[in-house]
Amino acid sequence: MPVRGTKFYRQNESEVMQKLGLIPTKNSGAGWVEKEDGYNEFILSQLKSTDAESIKINKIDIEKLEYHSAVEHKIPVFVIQFIKNNDVFILARPGDLEEIATYLDTGKCNIKDIPELEDIKQKEVKIISSKLTNKKKFWEEKQKEWGKRK
Repeated sequence: MPVRGTKFYRQNESEVMQKLGLIPTKNSGAGWVEKEDGYNEFILSQLKSTDAESIKINKIDIEKLEYHSAVEHKIPVFVIQFIKNNDVFILARPGDLEEIATYLDTGKCNIKDIPELEDIKQKEVKIISSKLTNKKKFWEEKQKEWGKRK
């Protein structure tokens, strides 16, 4: 199997996004302004490509795509590519398939039920203060949990 570099994957990503009618993002969406791998006025897309016969998709990648698409009021589309035979598949929520199909056929889309930012579950972040009393309280709780004495 050939070892492929960053240049190949960036060029491949750009080509796949353009074939789908999307604008490829600069630096694969690693900047502050453009996120994910491709976009247009209706769709925000993430591409995962592989030389292997299988691919693993992490739920966190889908959640990030959904979050960024909600921020931009666009339909999230996850694209999977098997490079060996250039098979490209689209992963989307069933409710979005009609709009995606309409866009692919006509180049236009009737966006109706794009989730708002508030609708996407946000993980609750526990804030830890660095005060001495809080540190002592933390260690006391851990000692009780572990069954140790002071």
